[in-house]
Amino acid sequence: MPTQKTQAIVIRSHPLGEMHKIIRFYTVEFGKVSAVAHGIRRPKSRFGGSLELFNCGNLAFFEYPNKDLHRVDDFELVNDFDAVKADFDRTAYGCYLVELVDATELAGQLADQSVFHLLQYALETLAQVEDIPLLARAFEIQFLGLAGYAPQLSRCVTCAENFHGRMVHFSPRLGGLLCADCEGQDATARSISRGSCELMKQLQKFDFSYLPRFRASNLNHRELKFVLSNFISYHTERTLKSREFIDNLNV
Repeated sequence: MPTQKTQAIVIRSHPLGEMHKIIRFYTVEFGKVSAVAHGIRRPKSRFGGSLELFNCGNLAFFEYPNKDLHRVDDFELVNDFDAVKADFDRTAYGCYLVELVDATELAGQLADQSVFHLLQYALETLAQVEDIPLLARAFEIQFLGLAGYAPQLSRCVTCAENFHGRMVHFSPRLGGLLCADCEGQDATARSISRGSCELMKQLQKFDFSYLPRFRASNLNHRELKFVLSNFISYHTERTLKSREFIDNLNV
């Protein structure tokens, strides 16, 4: 099997023995790829610091047939996102973005260029955006759509009626919003203001360059964080450590 070449972002790593590491990448052509970087923990490793978390570059890896673990042959660094790593809050949120990608199984897709470019663009924007939590919410809702889990935000998820009134309810289990007549179908559904609902719908559509134009209130931030975190937990069936860390720090 020849060496494969692709663009890649480092989304996770952990030690393997004394001298090696297993690196988890998200790639353009192959989706998630796990590969061993041999000798990376040696003082004079040829990889240097090129395989740190968030780093984006051109990956060459030897693909072992019918195996889940491959071998890193080369990684040409393109962007190390130093501006993200230099700031504590931005680093924390960057860890959350890559952990979310790592934890989520794509519905019916082995690889998706759109997911790679969304993550790349989010990390680039994270280096400069002022409202970091709003960027995280925009990434969450757009990533969920690409992964096949887009919430229904335009009509009631059960009866398909349009919404009336100032409040609706969000059901992670049913996959979207419930109208007042249907809210009783899920006792765990959380009420959410129409303003927060409209903000989520806008974040689904616009690219991150529009984020400075959005003004999210404290209520918007609380409601979006609550409903999206619960929605993500329901579909990933995992507790994301980076999100817990952010919650404990209240950043």
